[in-house]
Amino acid sequence: VRSRGTLDKFIGDCIMALWNAPRQLKHHERAAVGAALDMQARLVELHREWLEDGIPAIKFRVGINTDAVLVGNFGCEHRINYTVLGDGVNLASRLEAANKPFGTVVLVA
Repeated sequence: VRSRGTLDKFIGDCIMALWNAPRQLKHHERAAVGAALDMQARLVELHREWLEDGIPAIKFRVGINTDAVLVGNFGCEHRINYTVLGDGVNLASRLEAANKPFGTVVLVA
């Protein structure tokens, strides 16, 4: 909410979010990166709390890409979904996955 992003959907263990739609957001790139860094910082705080309760630490990775994409309601009369489509979305997904071999948690293109 603080970053003014839009939660698009949950895909398995993935959260897909977008910025600059449905409302335009000046410096949406900064907002997306800020959200990723905020989430990573919050995870460090949670790890401290969880350690006291014997809960194991988790990791998550973020891929961020800015590109021209299709945005809107897609589907048919029986099922419709507000989302984004395009190569830029696919690249963000690939960046998220590329974090693992690079040993990073956030990759931005």
